[in-house]
Amino acid sequence: MIRTVEQYIESLSDERQIYCLGERVRDVATHPLLGNVIRSASMDYFFPNDPKYRDLFVAKNEDGDDVNALFISPKTPEDLLKRRNIFLTTWRTGGGTQLHCMGIDALEASRIVADRMDGRLGTHYVERVEAYRKHLQKGDLGITGAMTDVKGDRSLRPSKQETHKDYYIRVVDRQKEGIVVRGAKMHISSTPGANEVIVMPCRAHGEEDKDYAVVFATALNAQGITIIASEPPMRERDDAAFWDYPLSAASGHGSSECLIVFEDVFVPWDRVFLCGEWEFSRDVTYAFATLHRLFGVCRMTTELEMLAGVASLVAEYNGIEKFAHIRDKLAWLAMYAEAVNVIGKASCLDCEKQKGSDIVSPNMVHTNTAKYLFADNYHQAVKMAHDICGGIADTIPTYGDWTNPATRPLLEKYLGGKAGVPTEYRLRAVRLLKDLTNTHSQVGSIHGEGSLAAQRMFVYAGADWGKFKAAAKRAARIPGWEKDPIYGSLPNYPSCISSKMKPLEKGYKL
Repeated sequence: MIRTVEQYIESLSDERQIYCLGERVRDVATHPLLGNVIRSASMDYFFPNDPKYRDLFVAKNEDGDDVNALFISPKTPEDLLKRRNIFLTTWRTGGGTQLHCMGIDALEASRIVADRMDGRLGTHYVERVEAYRKHLQKGDLGITGAMTDVKGDRSLRPSKQETHKDYYIRVVDRQKEGIVVRGAKMHISSTPGANEVIVMPCRAHGEEDKDYAVVFATALNAQGITIIASEPPMRERDDAAFWDYPLSAASGHGSSECLIVFEDVFVPWDRVFLCGEWEFSRDVTYAFATLHRLFGVCRMTTELEMLAGVASLVAEYNGIEKFAHIRDKLAWLAMYAEAVNVIGKASCLDCEKQKGSDIVSPNMVHTNTAKYLFADNYHQAVKMAHDICGGIADTIPTYGDWTNPATRPLLEKYLGGKAGVPTEYRLRAVRLLKDLTNTHSQVGSIHGEGSLAAQRMFVYAGADWGKFKAAAKRAARIPGWEKDPIYGSLPNYPSCISSKMKPLEKGYKL
């Protein structure tokens, strides 16, 4: 089934317990701030219904039904490239697949680990995951994923918390029909626009933490769930908003990070995908993170394209685009954007088959390298763009000043730039830069889809150290490189050459 935008929005009138800015939200779609989250999420339903994009966004399931292509497991590099194209298309055109971006990765991570558990433990989790997939496909439901626990005392394991035991989601009761869970998840993107959520552990567990080893799915209007939305970094959609905050007011950049509280929420067994198998908690976390960073790298690619573009625009509008030091900065911004882009694409082409499953995921080292490259250099990129633009990026007047007959002539005269460039164009470009590099964007760019420490950990764990050491051993003539699949297959110098080489004369310097 492929829902229309109208059907999707109607589905959100489900009496969920959601709060924003201290007040209960009765209708998320019409809320002055959260409504932008819904407009952003609705792009996931706009594209599949547009004939121009239908082939990209719609696929056939095993029953031959049309479903959202993101609900189909990736089995080949081409499948991952299709996902990548979906992410890039929506972000470049003002959407963002923010509604499904975490949920689909949580679904595939659940399936990957279910394959492993069924194979090793004789469980039947795959049947549950695939039944739930059909449920999502049939209803064309908006799905998010919840991984990050609130954690409490970070120095203590989940079961050792002293204030209380609910800083991590845990199972508090097992019943014949299902389980009861309690705890909270934080930083969960676009929750107000989702119909359902898949909840996962955010770390490895020991046996003493087995009650915290749980993966399950539930509707967000289930009894016992309370959603507290952070203040969305958007403004109401009017002419002033599109002038002053061109990204934040646009439907495609509406997001809201939420705290989701679970107070004795009942989950039926057919929606439970891991329960007590603590040895597999780490697998869920790693599988999800590896899959989700493909989305993150796509988001970052479009963000850097925009940052490089607006820096180039303000340089041109300021009349400084031909100065060597400005071109150096612009060249760096272009290389930065393209490096993240091509490494992200390479992660799909050089994908990895998940152990015990037929699902493929992006190359772990590639995606984490791209994400680290982006996050580690982002503040430097912002600094360069601000340097090119000048202090006006902070103190630029507002739309109200531009439309006021008393002040507009003054702005037209004194805030102009290069001859031939309308003052309005210059001011619009500067407002875009200010909005693009706001505090929310800078913090989110560093921490979204995992911290810098997480990327280093994943790269170290996934790096081919055998290949690296073989390269060094071969060059240093240290035994142990001969069986490496790359360096071990390289030829030695022909013996006929080495036997005819004359020894170096004493004192000869290379």
